[in-house]
Amino acid sequence: MIENFKEDRCIVCHLKNRAMDKFFDDFLYESVNDYSLRDRIRKGGICPGHARKLESFGDVLAHAIIYSDLLRSFKHNHHIEILPRKKKTQGQNICVFCEKEQGFEDIYTRAFSYFFFTSPQFKSAFAERGFICQRHLNQVLEKTASVSAKRELLSVLESKIDKILNHLERIKEKNDYRNIHINYTADEIRAWHMAVEFVAGTQ
Repeated sequence: MIENFKEDRCIVCHLKNRAMDKFFDDFLYESVNDYSLRDRIRKGGICPGHARKLESFGDVLAHAIIYSDLLRSFKHNHHIEILPRKKKTQGQNICVFCEKEQGFEDIYTRAFSYFFFTSPQFKSAFAERGFICQRHLNQVLEKTASVSAKRELLSVLESKIDKILNHLERIKEKNDYRNIHINYTADEIRAWHMAVEFVAGTQ
């Protein structure tokens, strides 16, 4: 995990997205002929976000196989389920890819919680050059039993957020008519992107 720290990206989003890319790749080239998996998609549907993500991989044959199933299902039932990205009720279906994504998030947030609590090297590296979005921060905090570890993690994040806020204030000041000639610095531009990363994460 440490080697993947970067100060302007959420470590959990990065690892989860990398794992999902591999899962999509494996699905398209190996699992698309897995009848049980295709049956789950046919019966349960696929969320719009992951439908578009899958489309971006551009495998024409795999899409022909998957969407033939879905369109035939529509002809029989006059319905293709468009799923929310999260399961809303106990009985509701969930997109196969959302389910996998949530599994990866669980793995990486548990790992983060464990290493932050047990490894001084991990803690120091994260404080120096790591970052995490608010959604994954909340998941890590839920998995962290130690109150002192929670406080320490929040303290590290608050310090990072203070630096972001400082740069955002500089951006606002430079939009005053008296300072309009002053260019934004690289750190200020990075802070803008980090603010978005913290609030929204990386899909």
